[in-house]
Amino acid sequence: MKPDARFGLTTLTCVVIASMIGSGVFTTSGFSIAALGSAERVLVAWCIGGVVAICGAIAYGELARRLPVSGGEYLYLSRQLHPFAGFLAGWISLTAGFSGAIAMAAITFEAYAVPESIRPAWFLPNSVAVASILIFGFGHAFLVKLFAAIQNAVVGIKLVALTTFLIAAATQISSRQWYWAPLEENLPPAWSMATFTAMAGSVMWISLSYAGFNAAVYIASEVKNPEVTVPRSLWLGTILVTVLYISLNAVFVSAVPASDLAGKPEIAAIAAKAVGGNSMELLIRCAIGLGTLSSVAGMIMTGPRVFSRMADDGVFPAMFQTGPNSISRTVLLQTVIAASLVMVSNLSELLGYLSTTLALSSAVAVFTLLLPAKRSAAESDRPMSTAVRLCAITYVASTIVIAGLMAKNEPADLKATGITLLLGGILWLFSRGRFLPENKG
Repeated sequence: MKPDARFGLTTLTCVVIASMIGSGVFTTSGFSIAALGSAERVLVAWCIGGVVAICGAIAYGELARRLPVSGGEYLYLSRQLHPFAGFLAGWISLTAGFSGAIAMAAITFEAYAVPESIRPAWFLPNSVAVASILIFGFGHAFLVKLFAAIQNAVVGIKLVALTTFLIAAATQISSRQWYWAPLEENLPPAWSMATFTAMAGSVMWISLSYAGFNAAVYIASEVKNPEVTVPRSLWLGTILVTVLYISLNAVFVSAVPASDLAGKPEIAAIAAKAVGGNSMELLIRCAIGLGTLSSVAGMIMTGPRVFSRMADDGVFPAMFQTGPNSISRTVLLQTVIAASLVMVSNLSELLGYLSTTLALSSAVAVFTLLLPAKRSAAESDRPMSTAVRLCAITYVASTIVIAGLMAKNEPADLKATGITLLLGGILWLFSRGRFLPENKG
């Protein structure tokens, strides 16, 4: 049974924006400026990350145009490679892609909403994080349209806050000093191997801030005219976020001397205070809180659709198959897993593992565009343009390089990815055919 087409371009674009704008844009440049030594080079890294993300959005738009139904990487890999490859992608989504990311966003939200400096002794750790997951979980399970509207409003408020900050900075372009001097007088030349390596490492982490550009594909079955609306929402949302990221970081890295930012995660708060005092710092902290909260809401909305698609294919319990009650059941399942992960200690140490695993999964999904098409009756037969093909090649190559650098710097992340895939393989052997409708009961 096909779900109702209840989402339009505005909601889908907000889903993309909500999934992309988390805490990364407000923290990453402090570490990048320490590695690159120059504000200009940091902005170049953000531009490179934006180009890669836009290429990925265009490529995913082609995937959604070919097969305009929910399921994301699970669906694309199942149809174009092998059901086993799709199952592994779905397993990654269940264990890491959405559950882990939701948990991390919720924990970050709590850190900004109730910082330790004002937290009373009786306050239970992680209670705000769990509450945010439960509220949006039950909302997206039983009050879908209402909470989609609430999510759109949160995204709107967040964008207004960030735009206000940029306007305040723009009014001071000629009236205050902006700091573009490098950390050291003798930086390595722009085309040296040392600079290239540092740039690649910075782009690696910056790319994590662009993750989420593909969010709309997970709810394609519930979209009006998905062949057009989903691709348009992907590139529109990604371009808007890219412009916003570059504009914000132009202010972040130049509002104070580079030495005041290098290696510090709270660069957004530092820059906001320099631009507009305590009130502007408070505004930015609120924007960061809303950013992480909207990420929680966006991923709870999109992730569960993958599990319904898996159930339809008989590799997930039949009670989650597409139908009138499937969305609420899968949303609640996602909510319980994410809330449970919040309680796991040292969850932040999993960030590198999550990033590596998800990057590889998305790269393989885009890579299927470059293979001979295996089309079903549900797929579009319009040939792929040369521009889209180039975007797909660019995204796959860039993602492999980024993931390779992450694995080189943190080999434990690659081992964890291998363990995840091994467990997924074992579960595939157990689940294959077990949950087909004729085997139910």
